[in-house]
Amino acid sequence: MTQVTQIPAFGVPFQQLMADSVAMAREGVALSQDQGKRLLENALELGAAGVRESVKYAEELRGRLTDATSTANALVKEQVAVWGELPKDPVAATQKVIAASVEGSRKALEVGAEALKDYVSVVNDLWSRLEKASQETREQYVAFIGKLQAIVESTARKN
Repeated sequence: MTQVTQIPAFGVPFQQLMADSVAMAREGVALSQDQGKRLLENALELGAAGVRESVKYAEELRGRLTDATSTANALVKEQVAVWGELPKDPVAATQKVIAASVEGSRKALEVGAEALKDYVSVVNDLWSRLEKASQETREQYVAFIGKLQAIVESTARKN
């Protein structure tokens, strides 16, 4: 037969008090592990989504810059050809150079505007994901705290 030691001040068997404490701690640790696992999964998912979006943005930007470089090269070739016409017709050559410069500037602004628009879209998507993850984390922690309270109350009722 197992001997039960009594704690006189509480009137509760010491062995039962220890068993309840250990059981409560085990349930709390299990809940904490589960909560930590979910939090880590959410963080990894958020990070991976951010990386995917950043890579996609970088690829689009690279494509735009490649196109812009090709266009700039074509404009430079046109201007070199126009400079050869300068001695024949200075006014027409100057007008062509100015028109090519304006067109080149317009295209550069278009590339910059599109890149900025895409960047803002990436940032907005990331911000939306962060807000969603924050809300989910808050909800999970509220549920987690509720479960911990239920464990403590359940153990308190037993005694």
